[in-house]
Amino acid sequence: MCIRDSYDIVIVGAGCIGAAIARELSKYALKILWVEAADDVSQGATKGNSGIVHAGYDDTPNTNRAKYCWKGNQMFPQLDKELRFGYQLNGSLVLAYNEADMKELHELKKRGEINGVQRLEIIDQKELQAKEPYVHPDAIGALYSPDAGNVIPYVSIELY
Repeated sequence: MCIRDSYDIVIVGAGCIGAAIARELSKYALKILWVEAADDVSQGATKGNSGIVHAGYDDTPNTNRAKYCWKGNQMFPQLDKELRFGYQLNGSLVLAYNEADMKELHELKKRGEINGVQRLEIIDQKELQAKEPYVHPDAIGALYSPDAGNVIPYVSIELY
């Protein structure tokens, strides 16, 4: 018997994305095979085990990543409330150390806006140091994305 004759869908990977797909598809009458190469879930957690939930400002416009990154990002807080998998909404900063870097930040912000990313800000050195007091003093500004986060599945989650 061939796998395609036994299952409607095969999900490859048990990281946060594979798990979210499996959960969503579990709502339907489907025969699903879920496979993972590691010995436990989240061992290679999405994007090389960094666990980063990107906002979508760095994705090339008009690609599938650009189309779905922001939408997926916005699903994480509610999914974590329901499943308690260790999501932290901590934001991200892309630092600039000179005017060429600042120009690149403006390009990233523009790309993010094309991709539908909301709440992106270019902040100056004073705002940057207020947000992150231990940032290197040579940083002159940053692109701030308050919606970036991390999935950290191996922390104790307070039950509520």
